[in-house]
Amino acid sequence: MNHAVAGLFQDWTANRGRPGIRVLLVLFRAAQAARGGNGTVRRLVAAPVMVSYRVVALTVFSVDLPVSTAVGRGLAIHHGMGLVVNRATRIGEHVTLRHSTTLGGRRGDDDCPVVGPRVDVGPNSVLLGSITVGEGARIGAGSVVLHDVPAGASVAGNPARLLASRSGVQC
Repeated sequence: MNHAVAGLFQDWTANRGRPGIRVLLVLFRAAQAARGGNGTVRRLVAAPVMVSYRVVALTVFSVDLPVSTAVGRGLAIHHGMGLVVNRATRIGEHVTLRHSTTLGGRRGDDDCPVVGPRVDVGPNSVLLGSITVGEGARIGAGSVVLHDVPAGASVAGNPARLLASRSGVQC
């Protein structure tokens, strides 16, 4: 399998048992690949791919994940319905996002979250502003995260509060 084709399936394993989400993420990666480059022919080829992705993402899955969003490999989306991600948000490798989650800016596109690798975001969570969520952090269901989350930490609540580190030490 060549590198370009393999890139389309970089989220495949992370979404085992979720065939619809697998298709959605292959379309997402195809639209990202088609988006790059210049030239009239490239734009003519890219347009139907990007439109197809947006139609499937928004109408079938109710997922708003812009093609311009920087997303690491191994993205897992559980259910997906109601997932909203600002285009300026950056998502690391092997991140899990669940339904009814919002990742976005508080004042605009210049202050969006940076989500580190192996972060697990619970359903109905909101991550807003220029925050960094450290590697391996866990965001509890229904949390509103407005401040940085240290690597390995767990947060929950509205507003989100630090619960414990991976070592079990209370914060």
